[in-house]
Amino acid sequence: MIESQRRLLADRIRNDAYAEAIRRAVQPKRTRVADLGTGSGFLAILCERAGARSVWACDLDPGVMKLARQTAKDNAATRIRFAHGHSTQLAPPEPVDLLVSEVLGHFAGEEHMVESLGDARRWLAPGGRMIPAQVDQILCPVVSPRVQAGIDVFAGHQGVDLGAARRIALSNGYVRTLDAADLLEGGHCAQRIDRMSFPGDEPSRRTGKAAWTLPAGAIHGLCLWWDAVLWEGVGLSTSPLQPPTHWEQIYLPLQQPLQARAGDRLEAELRFDTRWDAGCAVQWSGRLLRGGKAVASFAQDNRVGVMA
Repeated sequence: MIESQRRLLADRIRNDAYAEAIRRAVQPKRTRVADLGTGSGFLAILCERAGARSVWACDLDPGVMKLARQTAKDNAATRIRFAHGHSTQLAPPEPVDLLVSEVLGHFAGEEHMVESLGDARRWLAPGGRMIPAQVDQILCPVVSPRVQAGIDVFAGHQGVDLGAARRIALSNGYVRTLDAADLLEGGHCAQRIDRMSFPGDEPSRRTGKAAWTLPAGAIHGLCLWWDAVLWEGVGLSTSPLQPPTHWEQIYLPLQQPLQARAGDRLEAELRFDTRWDAGCAVQWSGRLLRGGKAVASFAQDNRVGVMA
């Protein structure tokens, strides 16, 4: 528990962005706040210090709740009321004007952000708002073999055929740090494939599509990250083109690289399912077009493996 909190609290980019969003969102002595997944209580304390009229904070982990209560006490934060339990089974004592949450994973939806914030709309007073306000998912082809080489390690082991293990491993999404140099056009051709707005009635099953015109060379996989708008004028991103945070990117490998000629077109589609009972299911598929005809394709599903 403390290791996950340590990594969050060490991320100054994250902390500063949330602090600024809270400062802009809270109207002193007027705004009633709920903090969903309070963790150490850090964001709840920032809300109180920004002048919130009241702060209600919840978390499922009993150890985390003990830590949050002690942290609030150590910081003389007396207007925070804590509740232990799953957010879907709780509600603040009165409607709130602002819901603050940081249920963002390396993959935007892996911590059930859509499901948690969708359910928590019932907490809001009329006109109530949320932090984050918007999360976009961004996709870019990977042209460097560097990350793939660290994953595809299944050849040349004492003459043993490890093809079955390889197929499973390469059906997985991997949390990795990629550089601009790993990406097509240095990442500047990345495309938004999905947008989630909060509060909103966002579906758990989502589909995103993108297409690129390619130079000659190999495509080894796809890189997925997110860009968030916490509040007007306050953003947060896991892009490899931005200063690094404690979050990394998601690398989606291909079973075989696509060998492109200049002018070929790559079409890609991602499907996401983050329903409570689905966990975090991601499928990625696509095809390489040459002169309008498909010359190669791929279709992969992380339900064969698990996010690593």
